[in-house]
Amino acid sequence: MTQQQRETNGRRRPIDAPKRPTRNFTIKVRGQSFGLPVECVKTIFHVDKVTPVPLAPREIAGLANLRGRIVTALRLDRCLELDGGDRPDSKLAVCIEHNGERYALLIDETGDVVTCEEDERMVCPTHVGQQFIDATNACYRLDDDFLPILDIPALVRRLSRQSESGGRDGHSRDASRGGD
Repeated sequence: MTQQQRETNGRRRPIDAPKRPTRNFTIKVRGQSFGLPVECVKTIFHVDKVTPVPLAPREIAGLANLRGRIVTALRLDRCLELDGGDRPDSKLAVCIEHNGERYALLIDETGDVVTCEEDERMVCPTHVGQQFIDATNACYRLDDDFLPILDIPALVRRLSRQSESGGRDGHSRDASRGGD
């Protein structure tokens, strides 16, 4: 086994790790497919209203109500630097849970649950941005394409750091516009 096979996206994998398949729920954001580990997906729902959060990073759309529970709604396209301009937020969301907290990932469409075999794992393509790479923990060959698997803990950690510093690069968004 080569050094490159043991490393994916800069993370080392134990040489003798068992080759267990993983199950991932597929979603689409701006035409790009992504996988979410099935164990972190709680539900899929339509967002009626998002309440903006003043001074939040631009990746945070605001707060949404999910069956009486307030969840943080994330603009996944912005988290992954896939946004190409102003576009209304999607009303479709996947609720995920991380460390007891729930988040609504705003997405364009849902897909199927796919099983990814370890021998289909590949290094993330070099043409994607660093923020995209940092937000994934694996990529798998899927037919003629690739399926990046989102690293939920890394995504939440990065957003937490941005919130604590007052937004991206220390700049806050204009709260009066409810956007960036």
